[in-house]
Amino acid sequence: MPLLLPKQRGIRHEMNYTGRPDLSAWGTLLTSDSVAHTEPATETELIASTAFDTDWVIIRFSDNSGTNTNTDSLVNIKVGAAGSEVTIIENLFAGWVSGVNNYRQYEFPIRIPAGSRISATHRSVRTSTTVACMIELFGGGDGLHWVGTGVESVGAATASSGGTSVTPGTTSEGTLTSIGTNTYDWGYILPWQSSNADTSLLASVMAFDIASGSTTGDLIPGLEDFFMTSNTGEFYCDTTLGRYCHIPAGTTLYLRAQFGTTAEAKDWIIYGVY
Repeated sequence: MPLLLPKQRGIRHEMNYTGRPDLSAWGTLLTSDSVAHTEPATETELIASTAFDTDWVIIRFSDNSGTNTNTDSLVNIKVGAAGSEVTIIENLFAGWVSGVNNYRQYEFPIRIPAGSRISATHRSVRTSTTVACMIELFGGGDGLHWVGTGVESVGAATASSGGTSVTPGTTSEGTLTSIGTNTYDWGYILPWQSSNADTSLLASVMAFDIASGSTTGDLIPGLEDFFMTSNTGEFYCDTTLGRYCHIPAGTTLYLRAQFGTTAEAKDWIIYGVY
């Protein structure tokens, strides 16, 4: 007999954007440093004080793209009073995104305590340039699913505001490439792709798989056939959903990709909730 769980009795919701929907730069603008690939010394506030304990966080980025332009960016999400911020979600890809109708969206099951101040920083290849950040928090219920306390990134390259390059296959799968080794024990995983070998994207669909080693026998069951798309206007517009999966600390993670058009090397980061 299956275990009978009660329905969630309540849920609360808050976000950092209100009013009439706007296709351009809805949310909070995060400005990159005056020096390329440098994290700003001062954080930008997203929410002054959370109203409840969260168990699900959604983050969207928009308005950071340009024709034939490299717009590589990484954003850190932080919690804490001004001057005492601690990063809880690190190195989110935030470049190559058009307007709100073509945003980049991340979803994570993490707990942020009530009364927390949430802020962010924007590191970019471009200087003094903004990206719009929208954040939604859900919680206040019974908390009947697993949640973590933070998000670790594997494969991030802060010196270039990018990730780890992987060359995809076309008519066959690409080679499994090492992305890096996780420090924490993960319960939820989300691989993501950004950047480009040049400044012009091709319109394509890309599928990708995660493994714990360099051979096909190392593919992790359930972590195959993620996919994204890219557009010729130099932006991506996808919500790649994460998956619950136990990844022990100290696991070296590999990724392979396959493209529907001409192969273009892309940068990858794998995010894990711990």
